[in-house]
Amino acid sequence: MLDWSLLCKLGVGSTVDVLEGGIALEDGVYKISDSKYLLADVFSENGKEKIKLLSIFWACSEPAFRRAYFRDVENDDMAKCFPPVELLPLGSGMSYGSIRNVLSSLEPDQFLEYASYRVMSDGAFVHKSLEGRKAIYYFRSSDIIEDELPYAILWR
Repeated sequence: MLDWSLLCKLGVGSTVDVLEGGIALEDGVYKISDSKYLLADVFSENGKEKIKLLSIFWACSEPAFRRAYFRDVENDDMAKCFPPVELLPLGSGMSYGSIRNVLSSLEPDQFLEYASYRVMSDGAFVHKSLEGRKAIYYFRSSDIIEDELPYAILWR
């Protein structure tokens, strides 16, 4: 199984063989463990199926992933867990406040803080996000809670 340090080194655009044990959830979405998801294009090269990585997701659970990626708020199980250290900004802790402080000081020209809603259907709040150059960190609460842990991270 691919660990986080290897997945982060591969990065977007890398090509790997189709993963054994991976489950295709939807077109281009692959679950490779309880907390690891790949967004990828599948293609054939020399008769062998390969995957071109578009991005990598960590999530506390599959329902948490579905909230982050598909905006499926109603079926979120509200699972909480600690994110992988490899996906956190260098020098930050695991909380909203710590990640925000590090990203805003290290990447001030590339740092974004925003909230997402299902605008086209019912306007439901989905999550708030902290976005840096390498990752987007997703948080469930609509309020600013300094010690809130991310429920999902998109690594790009």
